[in-house]
Amino acid sequence: MKKIFAMMLAAVMCCLMLVSCGDSKYVGTYTYELLGEKMSIELKDDHKAKVFGESGAEWEVDGDKIILSDESGKDDETIELTINDDGDLEMSESGITMTFEKEED
Repeated sequence: MKKIFAMMLAAVMCCLMLVSCGDSKYVGTYTYELLGEKMSIELKDDHKAKVFGESGAEWEVDGDKIILSDESGKDDETIELTINDDGDLEMSESGITMTFEKEED
């Protein structure tokens, strides 16, 4: 019985590791420059994010989108970024499209 439980636990842990590995390709800093001012979004490997230099956000992948939300749960508003084919992130707000380019490591 202990061996079966240990094997099932190991299998579940392996599955969880594989699922979380897929998001690691999005970890990094993305920047957008407007009129000489840089805006950035930093996605960390623990699914925390810094948005425009401020901590307190979480991120998750939903299909071809990255969803940023308030990690405290107090604010229901989210930011939706589309993942482009080249790996950059795109956001549209009030008819303006901003492309955040991933910085090289």
